[in-house]
Amino acid sequence: MSTDQNKSTVRRLVEEGFNKHNLKLLDEIFSKDAISHDPSQPSLGRGPEGARDSMQVYTTAFPDSKIVIEREIAEGDYVVQLLRASGTHSGPLANIPATGKKTNVTGVITSKLQDGKVVETWSLWDQLTLMQQIGVVPMPETAKKPELVGAAR
Repeated sequence: MSTDQNKSTVRRLVEEGFNKHNLKLLDEIFSKDAISHDPSQPSLGRGPEGARDSMQVYTTAFPDSKIVIEREIAEGDYVVQLLRASGTHSGPLANIPATGKKTNVTGVITSKLQDGKVVETWSLWDQLTLMQQIGVVPMPETAKKPELVGAAR
């Protein structure tokens, strides 16, 4: 397959699969033994079922979520996408109950394709920012304390 065809395939995953919650599309796009690497979900199964399980975690926690492809690079059998996901935390995320808070985080997904199907993915999302935005991890203090201003000079 050409790099343009590969890009089109993984774009469909974002636009139709995730944004439109079309989980049946995964059966068409993922090979039956595709491997998904995601440090936030280390025990994902293989193939479309593993991809579906991963996607359902986030579509349940953020049912109004939308992913935008900000950048995309393709070479040979690989497509790399820089993504921005936004949504409202209105469902459980693992053991974290819904907070109703708005989120906006970036992630990178690298997909390897073979014969028009995804055979392997590597997903890295900014989990720290996500946890800060839903209030699980405190935000860093951004204001300097008056007594420290100029102290390092």
